[in-house]
Amino acid sequence: MGKRGRKAGWPALFLALVMLLSSRPGRAAGADVYFTAVNDRVLELRDETMPFRSEGVLYVPSTLFEGGDLGVSYVRNDHMGLAMLYTTKIDLRFDLEKQTASDKQGRIYSGHAIERGGIVFFPLPLVCGYFGLDWSYNQTKTVPLVRVKSESAILDDVGFIDAASWQMAGLYADYLRSTESPPEGPSAPQTPEPPPPVQAAEGQKIYLLLSSRSGVDTRRAMELLGDAQGTFLLTLEQMEDADLLRGLTALGHGVVLRARGETEEDLAWELRRAGELLWQAACCPLELVWYEGGVDIGPLLEDAGCVPVSAGLDRREQALSSAGRAESLLRTIGQHREDLAVYLGEDGACLGGLEALLEGLEEGQYRVCAWRLTA
Repeated sequence: MGKRGRKAGWPALFLALVMLLSSRPGRAAGADVYFTAVNDRVLELRDETMPFRSEGVLYVPSTLFEGGDLGVSYVRNDHMGLAMLYTTKIDLRFDLEKQTASDKQGRIYSGHAIERGGIVFFPLPLVCGYFGLDWSYNQTKTVPLVRVKSESAILDDVGFIDAASWQMAGLYADYLRSTESPPEGPSAPQTPEPPPPVQAAEGQKIYLLLSSRSGVDTRRAMELLGDAQGTFLLTLEQMEDADLLRGLTALGHGVVLRARGETEEDLAWELRRAGELLWQAACCPLELVWYEGGVDIGPLLEDAGCVPVSAGLDRREQALSSAGRAESLLRTIGQHREDLAVYLGEDGACLGGLEALLEGLEEGQYRVCAWRLTA
């Protein structure tokens, strides 16, 4: 069969697939289901992140703004009850308790965020209008498509829907199968009880040190830390990001210069410049420095009023990439009965296991603190 024959037979094959899957038990096909896409990428089809309408306004999940594809980032502060969307120049702050939206200048906007199942959803028209994004709503062969676009989008909506039709068909079929009721059968074998949590010594503190791999990774790590406070190692170039410095200090995280100079002159310049950047961005003095070079940096630190930072437990070679790695690290931490600084390596390599590590530390009654001179 040639290409023309395959294309002509697609509608009939697709209709047969939809009729077959729709006849199975589960959620009604097409009921409050939407595809979502960011620029030229279709996102996973899941109930937890499904867009919805409230009082006629279309809401989309915070997951649309993860990965940086739209040039807009997302961070949440549970302690302050805030969810924020931001770029390097502007931000939009949603108070989840007061149900308000405002920017950094205090201007109030009509609209508010909604939390469902632990995921924050934002009013799409407000967000797109504020950040200069475009969005569209189009019907596909199955369910509607909500597409959010920045200037990076290549295809128009017609071309995108045509190019992604096979992918959307597969995603929709997988979604219908996932909503089916599981067949009745013998009870699953009981899983063994997990081992008791590692317990902290009285008042024991843990300092989690993370090197910033990128602004996106660091902001994601901040989100996962929640109320816990980490200590982030930033190079001089990374400290040029004033918004990142303000975000770290506002949430109580420690900021450390990761010095890399090879001479005393280079290091002295780094210390001066880093101090200026931190003070200009957040009105905080530079106090902490991480250095692994060959220069005796002690006198320079003393002159600058800084102290060196080091780790009692260096885990950079065992990336915290999963819950299993977190469990292994917890067992190692449990062997120490004094305050302990743990170097996790790059924050971007720790995102898969950071939440599990924090849960284990909380269950073990450890105090997760930022490293400060007064700590």
